[in-house]
Amino acid sequence: MLEEKGINIIRKVKLFEIISDADNKIERVAFKKIDELEEEEEDEDPELEGRSQTDRGSEMNSRNGESLEEENKSQMEEQVEKKKKRKKNEMELECRVLVSAGHVDVDKDVFKSIHDNGLVYNGRLIVDRNFQTTDPSIFAAGSLCEFSGRYRALSQGRPLRMDRYNGREMGSRLARSVFDIYDPQISNSTDQSTSEEELPMFFLPQGQGGVLPNNIIYYHIKTTNPLMMRPDSSEDKNRADLTCDNLDAHTGKGHFIKFTFNNIGLIDSVTYMGSEEVILQSLWSFVGLHENYLNQLTSRFENNIIPNVVEFLSENWGIALYHEWFGDFCLRMRQGI
Repeated sequence: MLEEKGINIIRKVKLFEIISDADNKIERVAFKKIDELEEEEEDEDPELEGRSQTDRGSEMNSRNGESLEEENKSQMEEQVEKKKKRKKNEMELECRVLVSAGHVDVDKDVFKSIHDNGLVYNGRLIVDRNFQTTDPSIFAAGSLCEFSGRYRALSQGRPLRMDRYNGREMGSRLARSVFDIYDPQISNSTDQSTSEEELPMFFLPQGQGGVLPNNIIYYHIKTTNPLMMRPDSSEDKNRADLTCDNLDAHTGKGHFIKFTFNNIGLIDSVTYMGSEEVILQSLWSFVGLHENYLNQLTSRFENNIIPNVVEFLSENWGIALYHEWFGDFCLRMRQGI
């Protein structure tokens, strides 16, 4: 159906180059054909090369229209430069909009290393709570890994797949586990009261971002610990999302921001779009905070007292929210009370 509407669908290829024009917009894309082997490079387009030689000959024969010929020559040389030599298993297409989709799988070399070392792989590399594989001397973490299924009963609805957690926090926890196991001073003084069947807790949110058309900046930050009152069951949402949309999609001016809350008022996710760059850490600091920290933002916005949420959160009263130790301060206050 899409092809009937003029959309060109290319199958069994791998995208390896995106070529932009002077305005930083997509002009051409280059693919490699998966089922074909790499061979010697093809020659440049003979038609384009012939046209270039003809233009250079006409320029030598015509002195009266020198400025016009020079302009034509520069344009043709630019086309020749753009038309790069491609191997026979490569193809280049002109386009303005590109939608890429494909099956994401483990790298063959990585899988071979896992298989040759006798490690357990069940769609993902299986590790224990200390990030150790079935070989105790091999540690692993990241989107390729998953905690062992024996933690499922005590995970309280938390995912076992590591791609659901923050990668930076994964790396920090892995490094800590290595030190705890191989540092003799730490291992002798470590508290052994923690259950070996308990899944570690992770707190840092997970984020995605990019640049949309018209140079609109997009960020989506979400919690890695969603509230689960009753595991394996869905609950009715008792708090509406807060959405403020002042963004003009045509000009790219303005802001769009959206907060989602769980059933006890904690911020589950933040979505931002706008033409102005924002500090990512500022958006991260909102996730996990209670709505009461936002200076009655929800009620004021519902009553049309605050027309622009982004500007309201940028005022002086909110400076403390963006401090790197504000979350720790709130935790200590709750423990003290």
